[in-house]
Amino acid sequence: MARRLFLIVHVAVVAILAVVLAVVEAGHGDGPDANIGAGLVLLPLIALGLPWSLLYLALPISLDDSSTLVYVLVSIAPAVLNIVLLQLLLRWRRRRRSAPA
Repeated sequence: MARRLFLIVHVAVVAILAVVLAVVEAGHGDGPDANIGAGLVLLPLIALGLPWSLLYLALPISLDDSSTLVYVLVSIAPAVLNIVLLQLLLRWRRRRRSAPA
């Protein structure tokens, strides 16, 4: 039960941060100034996407010329991947424990 609660909280936090990031990015516009709000939202998203988000940080790909949608999707993809992997791990463990010996 605690594992399922952990998964639900994980999904909720990533979903809320993804929506906030999308809203902040959409409201920013195309100005030359830095988007501090998006940077603050990205910090927990990067942490929730570790170790996959290290690729996002390490690759020399610039997303400056990409659309807002592409930027948001690439930013939240590692955290969503961790949710999928956690769900698969929990299912695998549940099947392994309930399998007859």
